[in-house]
Amino acid sequence: MIRDLPGLTLSELTTELKSRQRALELLKWFGSLSALPAELPETVPGVSHRVWKTFREQHGVTQLKVKERSLSADGTTKYALEVDGANVETVRIPAKGRSTICISSQAGCTRKCVFCATKELGFIRQLKAEEMVAQYLLARFEAPADVPARNVVFMGMGEPMDNLDEVLRAVELLTQSPFPQLRHQSVTVSTSGVLPGMVRFLKESKASLALSLNATTDEVRTRVMPQNKTWPIEALLGALRDAAKVDPDRDTFVEYVLFKDVNDTDADADRLVELLRGLPARVNLIPYNPYPGTGLETPSLERVQQFHERVVKQGQLCLVRWPRGREIAAACGQLVLAQEGQPGFMPRSSLAR
Repeated sequence: MIRDLPGLTLSELTTELKSRQRALELLKWFGSLSALPAELPETVPGVSHRVWKTFREQHGVTQLKVKERSLSADGTTKYALEVDGANVETVRIPAKGRSTICISSQAGCTRKCVFCATKELGFIRQLKAEEMVAQYLLARFEAPADVPARNVVFMGMGEPMDNLDEVLRAVELLTQSPFPQLRHQSVTVSTSGVLPGMVRFLKESKASLALSLNATTDEVRTRVMPQNKTWPIEALLGALRDAAKVDPDRDTFVEYVLFKDVNDTDADADRLVELLRGLPARVNLIPYNPYPGTGLETPSLERVQQFHERVVKQGQLCLVRWPRGREIAAACGQLVLAQEGQPGFMPRSSLAR
């Protein structure tokens, strides 16, 4: 496969440009830009004209067409993008001192999680590593100076473990020096629980892993995440425990979406603590972001707080991830590109609950 920038690793650029120093200069130049270029320039400082001419004849720059930018009251920005004919969404979430960029690994998704709007699209195609990195760069270039883009989460459209070769390459590209030079701990790859991919990822990558657990029994988890029939809770947590023995310092997150009267009981809180006992993992509680037709509801604020307190009192590290960008359908589980009359369309008035 012929790769465009930013899909070439430092090692590959060194081979292509016949010099590690030229490769470093190219990455430094790329990092100095304020926007993704429409094409490669005729010259790059520090790179031989002759070598660069050959490179330009073989490679280009990944192009992203911004179809729409939606801005939430909390500062969250959702980008509706067209990438080589496929529609994807990327989200920039500002916080104190930094922004987190939520990127997509597939156009559509291969999985059928009941609560997730993206499933309405079905699976369209895998994204290439450079298309993932370009999403980050687009949002990075637009991030305000006081909240630079320092974190990346693969929590947009798609199941990263079903496109693992390209996701692993994207992680390598995002963390390579001298650009973009993100820390491995600042890159988190989320999975709905695809066990073979998890095992491989934990062996081959230093990035953080987030497992969407969302239930404390196989019966309930299978209801909201049908693939649990293939890879049940015990097997998934077993993989995390095995990996923790090898690298106890790796950041591991357990995502737990709270659904009213489904997985938000005191008994669920107690089971969650027991399931994770001895596992160095942090729990992110996510109040369900509404999506019509699922039969699922968001718990009350009081119930979320009670669940959180019960888990924390038993010694489990746990944070509540309050919705960001919900009114523009940019919150967890809401990413779907749909026009009125199509599956997945949600009027703006129904999103800000």
